[in-house]
Amino acid sequence: MTLLQSIDGLIDNISVTDRQEEDIKGSLSNLDSHLLDDENDLHIDRTFPNGSYERDTILRPLDDIDLFAVLNIEKWKEENGELPSPQKVLTKLKSFLEKQDEYKGKVSQDRPCVTIELSKKGFDVLPSFPTFGGGYMIPNRDLTTWTFSYPEQLTRDLDAVHRERKYRVKQVIKVAKYWNRDNNKLIPSYHIEESAISIFTLNDFTNFEEAIRLWFDNAATYLSSVKFKSEDDYNSAISKINKVKNKLTDAKEKYDAGKEEEAVEIWKVIFGREFPTVSAEEAKAFSKSFSDGTLKIGSTGLLSATAGAAIPASKGFYGDVPTL
Repeated sequence: MTLLQSIDGLIDNISVTDRQEEDIKGSLSNLDSHLLDDENDLHIDRTFPNGSYERDTILRPLDDIDLFAVLNIEKWKEENGELPSPQKVLTKLKSFLEKQDEYKGKVSQDRPCVTIELSKKGFDVLPSFPTFGGGYMIPNRDLTTWTFSYPEQLTRDLDAVHRERKYRVKQVIKVAKYWNRDNNKLIPSYHIEESAISIFTLNDFTNFEEAIRLWFDNAATYLSSVKFKSEDDYNSAISKINKVKNKLTDAKEKYDAGKEEEAVEIWKVIFGREFPTVSAEEAKAFSKSFSDGTLKIGSTGLLSATAGAAIPASKGFYGDVPTL
């Protein structure tokens, strides 16, 4: 398996399947039927999915699916003409959802949203009020004030650069998010998307290897410390990004020098368990070689049927390539 094939395999391994997509759609449809029911007193004008799911940058295993609930501002205004506190709105929304039979015991408040856990996935319902500027007011993290958000603009900007770069930007974002998830989620998910929009608006690429390097080469320039939970998180993220940047540069030099196996090994170290180094056909061949006693391990640690130190034969192996 070549380096480019392995990167394609990584993207496939972390992307949502068609079956998972249909499952999410069904859950959202059912949730909508409750939220938009004229018989409830939530006064929700409309809903729309947002976040990683809506922008097609969500990973598996699936995590949170965001749903904006756009409230009728006139119906929610208090006697003094002001909006209620975010916590008051969240409490009412949570209370309503808890009363639905299929959601009993599955509803909680997760800071500025109400979460329903369904099939090991969290559906985050975010109350919002429309603004004249085209955005929305959503709960601030202090739950006492409202803050402005423009989620649909981010979607439009990402779709535009994805289209401009021949529909290959969202896959790169998935890889960056996957790496971020394995590094304590230091970078806010949406900010990875924002940085990618900036980077790929200015830079074109020929393949995913180049594109992923481009993100790590430029991310430190486009990530803003104010988007992070803390200055420490920002500094830690930048430090880790720079380490990966240097490793990917080293991998590229080895790749260009004809040492592709060593380049693959570096990528495997960076991206871990979901980064494949052999195809299904190669895995079967290696398994047979392992049983026959002809499987070898090279000096770089990669398996081979032709060169390296021999691995003792085994008749008791029935899975994938063994972990050494």
